[in-house]
Amino acid sequence: MKDYFFFELRQLLKSKKTIGLFCLLLIYSGVYSFWQRDFRPIERVDKTEMQQRYTVRQDFLDQQAANPSDHWSAFMAVEMFTPWNEAEKQRLDALAEKDWQAYAQSTSTWYHLALQFTDERNIFYTPDYYTFRNYYAGYDGRFGYASTAKLMEAFSQLPNSKLSQAVMEQKTGVQALQRSFTEYLPILLIAVSLFLAIDCLPKERRHKSLFLSLPLSTEEILWSKTAALMVGSAIATLGTMFFIWFGSGIQFGFGSLELPVTILSSTFDARYPITDFNAFETQAIGLFLSQCFLATLFLQFLYCRGILLFSALFRSELINLLVSGFCLLSPFLFQRRWFSAYLDKTLYVYLYQNVGQVLSGWTRFYFGSEGFTMEKGLLLLGGVWLLIELCFFLTIQRKKFHLA
Repeated sequence: MKDYFFFELRQLLKSKKTIGLFCLLLIYSGVYSFWQRDFRPIERVDKTEMQQRYTVRQDFLDQQAANPSDHWSAFMAVEMFTPWNEAEKQRLDALAEKDWQAYAQSTSTWYHLALQFTDERNIFYTPDYYTFRNYYAGYDGRFGYASTAKLMEAFSQLPNSKLSQAVMEQKTGVQALQRSFTEYLPILLIAVSLFLAIDCLPKERRHKSLFLSLPLSTEEILWSKTAALMVGSAIATLGTMFFIWFGSGIQFGFGSLELPVTILSSTFDARYPITDFNAFETQAIGLFLSQCFLATLFLQFLYCRGILLFSALFRSELINLLVSGFCLLSPFLFQRRWFSAYLDKTLYVYLYQNVGQVLSGWTRFYFGSEGFTMEKGLLLLGGVWLLIELCFFLTIQRKKFHLA
């Protein structure tokens, strides 16, 4: 069995299809890394914007101090802008001194105050939230402000030597890698595993007599093929992660695995608006990336086993591709904003494929639900695995069944 596994692995890694897929991932990693040059986070370090905002508000405060107005709105604005502008001044002073620890602390305070004072009637969120057809800009603004407040609070507890503008804007290598997992990287990696596995069994039918003469049981052949596919998938995943980290790191610094990342608290019910930064928790980015890697690997394993099962049942690469492709793309076809706010959709297993968004809590926020957690997702995916193995068992027990 070991010799057959190594034979399958050599065949897999030397095939033109595998080399082509690896090259595709390399191109994606390079494009994504160098795209970081133009990446502009919504909550960024913008001295000009801060200075303009501070100047306008301070002029108003000075005017009110010299000639106070009796109108209630002026009194309310003074009460609001006084602590807010003080935090802004601390941000500007820390930025001038390149004291990133102090900058993080004052920025956390600024966003904490912004959550209290922003009402979308008189004061709005950062303009970048108000994009075309985004009917939930206010919700996104509260999410972004609260997340940034919590993240900056965590940054303020790190030594100054580990902080920089790139860290604040989440542009370092590890932060770019973390961000890629909350976008489309997991889906791309699963798709690569899908294409690796799609002809793993059908190709043996070209040499049917040789294949059937192997001194191995059906289970041993299938598990050897699965193991070879998983090694190929792991190489593809780790290689892509490395090149994204390295490509971004040579531009903005490689970052540290101890840097914090914000996670929407598991106790927060996302059907209700975020009111303060306590809706978020932080964890080390190294732990987050480890969880993303393992969850992605498990999904790749499920797809590999599923494709092998369909190959044994239907003996058609086209059917395998259509069924597995539909499963992979189903989140994009059927999901929508607040998908689970009124009718519980947390049992829809296909919604757990973008593991980075599930782990970060973005899925719960996007769908307006409290139930989309990775723990629940793994239980559902584990049930799918058991179903696949049961189907394998029943299929193999048939008297007329043979792989080729």
